Amino acid sequence: MIAHIAHADEQRGRVVLWLGGSGEAHDTAVDAALRLAQAFESEIESLFIEDCQLYDLAELPFAREISLSGRRTRAFSAASLAKDMQAHAAALQRSVLARARAADVKVQTRVVRAEPIQALAQACAENGPWNVVTVGTPIGQGNMGVAEIFDTVHATTGIVVTGPKAQRTSGPVIAVVEELERLVPMMRAAERIATATGGDARLWLLEHDQARQDWIEGQIRLALSPSPNIKFDVVDMSIHTPLDVARLMRRQRAGFVIARFGGVLAPHEDGVAPFAEALDGPLFLVR
Repeated sequence: MIAHIAHADEQRGRVVLWLGGSGEAHDTAVDAALRLAQAFESEIESLFIEDCQLYDLAELPFAREISLSGRRTRAFSAASLAKDMQAHAAALQRSVLARARAADVKVQTRVVRAEPIQALAQACAENGPWNVVTVGTPIGQGNMGVAEIFDTVHATTGIVVTGPKAQRTSGPVIAVVEELERLVPMMRAAERIATATGGDARLWLLEHDQARQDWIEGQIRLALSPSPNIKFDVVDMSIHTPLDVARLMRRQRAGFVIARFGGVLAPHEDGVAPFAEALDGPLFLVR
């Protein structure tokens, strides 16, 4: 699958910024959504999802709400939950709208009460298939797993996640290539995003096998010969771990990293959060 978002005029997709729950929106996650919309000349749907499971919990007679200090409790009712959710959603959406205006990006806001995965699937299917889901809260803080989104939200080409310490979207865009057939779409995506980050597009080949690495490297260098300005590096994964790669990317002050979910850097769900948390910027995962 190519990393692509529909142009605003196509009406075939957009950047879906997933907000909701009790967590605050991560500034870098919101910036990532804005950068992607700028790069692909797309729109943003800021989607605040009220998790209906919380309302089910509020209906239980023994449910209590405990303050952050742990010193106070109160009855956890559906009415009080709805009031808090409404205020929280309004504050987050106002912030997103203000930042979108400053970035000259068109944004639509919506609040829905549903199972998060169902709400995302429905939102993406409405305009699909060229949507990208940007998770508004840092990865690992109660949001849905990447694998579940890819398995269920079919009208999406990618998912953007950020670690809790992510602090940049500006800078180089590094596209990770593991298969030769992905070279062109990954390169094009990196070039598009780089127009919004103010950096340059870079390609990194990651491979364990030396013979295969040599062959793919030769083919990539031939393909890149008409585009000498694109920086190309090779990382020998027989001596590096994904966290080593994340540290190398951080040293290069990468604004975005594009990688395949199920590939070397994020082979499965458990590997996504540690890798994303080691980066300074967003991680754009494609199918």
